[in-house]
Amino acid sequence: MNAKPILLLSVVANVVLAAVLLTTTISRKAPVEKAPAAAVTPATSASAPVQAVSAESATVASVAMDRQFDWRMVESEDYRKYIANLRSIGCPEETIRDIIIADVNKLYENRRKELAGPKKKYEFWKPGVMMGASFDPERMEKERALNQEKRALLTELLGSAPDDKPDLLAGAASQLEAMFDFLPAEKRSKVFDLMQDMQGKMQKSMKGGAPDTEDIRKAMKEAETAIAAVLSPEELLDYNLRFSMTANMMRMQLAGFEPTETEFLELFKKRKAYDDEYGVAGMGASNLKGEEKEKQITAEKKLNDEIKAELGEERYQEYKRAQDYAFQSMYRVAERENLGKDAAVKAYKMKKTAEDEARKLRSDNSLTPEQRTAALAAIRAETENGIRTVFGEKGYESYQNQAYWLKTISPDPKPASSNP
Repeated sequence: MNAKPILLLSVVANVVLAAVLLTTTISRKAPVEKAPAAAVTPATSASAPVQAVSAESATVASVAMDRQFDWRMVESEDYRKYIANLRSIGCPEETIRDIIIADVNKLYENRRKELAGPKKKYEFWKPGVMMGASFDPERMEKERALNQEKRALLTELLGSAPDDKPDLLAGAASQLEAMFDFLPAEKRSKVFDLMQDMQGKMQKSMKGGAPDTEDIRKAMKEAETAIAAVLSPEELLDYNLRFSMTANMMRMQLAGFEPTETEFLELFKKRKAYDDEYGVAGMGASNLKGEEKEKQITAEKKLNDEIKAELGEERYQEYKRAQDYAFQSMYRVAERENLGKDAAVKAYKMKKTAEDEARKLRSDNSLTPEQRTAALAAIRAETENGIRTVFGEKGYESYQNQAYWLKTISPDPKPASSNP
């Protein structure tokens, strides 16, 4: 069996499982103790260090002894004054620290939610993104800056900030939480447990380094069966659109095809039915023989015919092209160089033209071996120059290491001999 589908499957599986672990950690984290008062805003000027108990704070303490305690007598919109007031009534330093940290956390959590903006529709059909979770680099940077600001404030007020390593999850937590927005809270923990059980079984299948594809298939099937018993049919479809190997392989393969939501959904339903029978990326098909192999070939042809009927001829050709590894390599270069999809399509057409011409030359018996070799070398040189023009010198340089197909047209020229 081709090792590439197994490798892709292994990559997808590991990313999915890593996301599940992170999401589980986020969802099950104990809530931060809330401050006893409403959230307050930090002082406009925070340059001065926290001062010792002031005369005003001492008065607060005196009044507190003479009448029933009222928390409003201690609270202040100025964190430095708030801390001084807490000290004046004998509040332990550890408790002061807990109160201020909880209050500041609440303040900055509200700011983080404001930064997130209105809830967006989960775009599971977008290609090129594992699990459909599109991370926004700009937002992640803003959240990282917000965390740094919070830590700086706590360090100034308290001498140090808690070692919670917030930057590791900046921007990721809220977006991973969105992956489960289709499930009511009471069902999430059950799904988490089942997914973690699948993780354990997959890890066992990778003990020797390379994944055991049959064990992976079995673990995935068992997990999906168990999850299906917990979810409604609609919830199960939403789950599979986010987490199934079929959906993730589609997102990896369809960059450059850019399916609509409807196209992705219809393609997914067809491919999922085939994958359930024969494995993702044909993972289980290589072991079939005889009648079973013929059955698989018939099923694959039927799948392609149904997809073609669904998409139409032109879109179907785009769909097939997007799954070609050669096109995927060209598309990545074009994206990296900000050249757009058209550049990848032009380069891919050059590849097809060159391969067609090379095929004709090899079947032309009127040519001598020397003439054929020279003509094939000329096709390769012309194609290389054409792709270099499309990608630019920098883009072509990064693409060269992936352009193995050029060697099938004409081998690399032998280095010049150093002998006189």
